[in-house]
Formats: sequence, structure tokens, C-alpha cells
Amino acid sequence: MVRRLYVEKRPGFDVEASHLLEDIRTSLAPKGLRGLRCFNRYDVEGLSDADYERAKATIFSEPNIDFVYDESLPDLSGYSVFATEYLPGQYDQRADSAAQCIQLLTSGEYPAVASARILALEGELSQEDVLRIRAFVIN
Repeated sequence: MVRRLYVEKRPGFDVEASHLLEDIRTSLAPKGLRGLRCFNRYDVEGLSDADYERAKATIFSEPNIDFVYDESLPDLSGYSVFATEYLPGQYDQRADSAAQCIQLLTSGEYPAVASARILALEGELSQEDVLRIRAFVIN
């Protein structure tokens, strides 16, 4: 069974999103961009319910500074959303580190973990603006 979770830093701890928003504004100057939310998505396979719950609160997130969403993102009406992830065969350090930590936590086999970054752009953006921002983030 593959489980999916999304992790987002709480306001005040969302430094990566704040810096990326500033980089986009400085480099591309999109007029309608008002905000940006950044989520880390994890797909995990090979864990029991108990091990998944333990990993969710210790490996994938820090409960005092992260929001965790199981299986689906929160309502992002009014946002332009896209994901970036590694291609098959490319090394994904975030996923590998998570899998190693889970293996240590459970004293079990190396689980299958994949990760991606989901960006939600808030504001009145044209399709061209979204494509430019996506190309900027990917490169």
C-alpha cells in the first residue's frame, strides 16, 4: 500500500517559500504574484500503520513547525499549482534520507520512498507567468 503525505512549514517557519517567492519576484517580476506555498510530497510504501504514524511525526515532519496533510492537499482554490520531482534514475536525496531514517526507526527493510515539491502560486497570474515561474524553479 502506497501512502501519500504532504508537509508544509507553518507561517513564520516557511523560510524556503519566502526565499523562493523573493527570488521569483526579483528575477521575473510577475505582477500578480501575491504569495507562494511550498509542500513536500512523500509517497511511502511498505510500512505498517503504526510505523507510518511514527515516521510521519518524527521523520517527515516536526509537529510544532509543520502542517501534515494525509493523501491530499488542502483547498488551494485561487492558486496555480505545479510539482517538481526527480526523473526515474535520478538520485533523490530527500527520499533516500527518509528511507534510511525509516529503516533505522523500524529496524526493518529499506522502504520505498519518493518525494516531490509542490508549489502553489497565489494571485492573478497569466498562463505565461506560470510557465515562466515553473521554468525558473525547475532550472
